[in-house]
Formats: sequence, structure tokens, C-alpha cells
Amino acid sequence: MKKFVFAICLFFLPVLLLVFNYLLLSVNRDCSGDLGKMAKVFFEKGYHDRFDVTPDSVMVKDIEISDLPDSTLILCFGDSFSNRRPYCFLQPVTEYFGVPIANVLYNLDLAPEEAALGFIMNAPQSKLPKIMIVECAERYCIPRLYWLDSTNPPSFKDLQKGKKHSTSTQKKSFDKEIMSYYQYRLGIKDNKTVKSKLNRQCFSAKDDEDNLFSYYEDTIHYSEEFISGAINKLNQLHYIASEYNITLFYVIAPNKSTIYAPYTTEPNNFFSILYNNSPFDTLPYVYNPARTLRPLVEKGVKDIYYADDTHWTPATAKLVGEELTKKNFNL
Repeated sequence: MKKFVFAICLFFLPVLLLVFNYLLLSVNRDCSGDLGKMAKVFFEKGYHDRFDVTPDSVMVKDIEISDLPDSTLILCFGDSFSNRRPYCFLQPVTEYFGVPIANVLYNLDLAPEEAALGFIMNAPQSKLPKIMIVECAERYCIPRLYWLDSTNPPSFKDLQKGKKHSTSTQKKSFDKEIMSYYQYRLGIKDNKTVKSKLNRQCFSAKDDEDNLFSYYEDTIHYSEEFISGAINKLNQLHYIASEYNITLFYVIAPNKSTIYAPYTTEPNNFFSILYNNSPFDTLPYVYNPARTLRPLVEKGVKDIYYADDTHWTPATAKLVGEELTKKNFNL
């Protein structure tokens, strides 16, 4: 009988330990950020809560194109950075100029640049803004701009319905091919994430203050031909906007790795279009926050971006918005 009880205990002990470990993690750790959820990495529970900042009055209105009223002064086409809550980088712009901003809800079927182009060329004249802000995450801006086609912009009807555009299949096929190459080169087994070791503590998250989690798209080294083609398309978009009497600003949200890569043990794995004689530096209508944010790491500022997420924290969003107001809006 004793041997039987001992055997049962020996069998169930590992199971009990696994259950206990799972319960311990679920109580004290969390998977809040996009990288945490994607890579199944547990972070400190409540880590995000300490950064929440709610402005006194929010004048950034998330809106569908179908609900957009006439005579909107400032309109933004962006991605998750412009839709980010509780604090959006557009908030300081509204406070500085005292005017509301209509933020078009992110359409997964269309890139912000593509949606902006279609809106400029096909929206009713009464709905065209005086100022348009187009925001795009750095990892996506080069391929999205490269495939931008001013001869075939989305119709206003397509924009209202969120209909997939004809260029999407070609672009996504190319992106998948080039990204798969870099995934193979770095030996990345996970479909999306890269974990790198930092040589300093850049985050306040317990147990992960010196780990950098990022996307493997951040490792793609684009050719000069590909980059110059994207820049030409961006200049074209800016020119088309001016033809419709719209002042266009292009905001690039830096990759998390762009800010932290110099402080990793393998910095050459990553690539940034925002440094090393960036072609965007010659374009006065482009705002590159990386020039402001990377020096903060050198000063020892923590949590410029979330440890478990590819997005910047509310304090960073506020700083980016304040810097954006220094652009010549001519309101």
C-alpha cells in the first residue's frame, strides 16, 4: 500500500507543480501587450496600469469615414499609434491649436497612405481638410509607400466600406517573401517576435528590464532602390495633397528596436530607415520622432516604449505630440 501511495504521489507531483506554477503566473504575471500576447511571454501584472494618463479633455475623435462631417480642419489617417488610448500623440496638437482632430479609424484592408490618397482624390470637396496627418509605423512605411499607386486610388465608396483594394495581394505577397528570408537568416522560430539582450536596463517591468522584445520585420534591410522608390511615392502623395490645397504631414512612429537597438548585444541584426543619412531628413513635411526619443535612452529614461508591447508609453506619446506642434501648420 505504501508503495502504491508513493507511486501515485510521484506521478502527480510534477502535475501539481505545473498547476501551481500556472496559477502563480496567472496571479502575479500578465500578457497585456501585443508582444506579450503574441510570444506568450508573461510580464509583471499591472505593468501597463502605472503609465495610464488621461487628458482633461479629449478633442481627438475616432471616426469612420462614412460618419465624417463636412468642414473638418485636421484629419488623420494612421494605424494603432494614432488609435492608441488612453493617450494619443494627437492630443497635444488639439490642445496647442484649440481645434479638434478627426482620427479615421484604422482600416486593416488599406494602408494609411493608401486610404489618405483615395480620400484626397475621391472624397467630396466639402469633406477635404485643411491639414492631413498621415501616420505609419516605421516597419511598414517603406513597403506601403513603395506599392502606393496614384493611378489606382481606392474609391470613396471603398473607403467607406473598408473594401480590400486591388494592390493588396501583390504587396502582401512581396512582403511575406522578403520577411520570410530575414526570419530564416536570423533563425527565428516564432512567426513574429525577436528577443534580444540589452546591455542596460531600459524598462521597469520586473524580470524583463534588460530584454528587448520586437518584431522580426524590424530586421529587414531594404535596398537603396526600394527606399528611393518609396520616397518618390511619398513626395508624389505630398504633391497631390497640395494640388487639393491640403497641407500634408507624414509622421513615422519609430520601431521599438530603432530606439533600443544600439544598446543590444547584436545591434546589427536590426535596420532603421530613420538613421544613418535617412532620406526622410530632407523632407520638411516628415516628422521623425526617433531623433528625440533615442537620446532619452542614453540619459537613462526607462519605458519610452512598453517592455511587452511595440507601442510607446503615454508619456512618450505626449512628448511626440508636443514636438509635432512645432511643425509649420499655418492654421
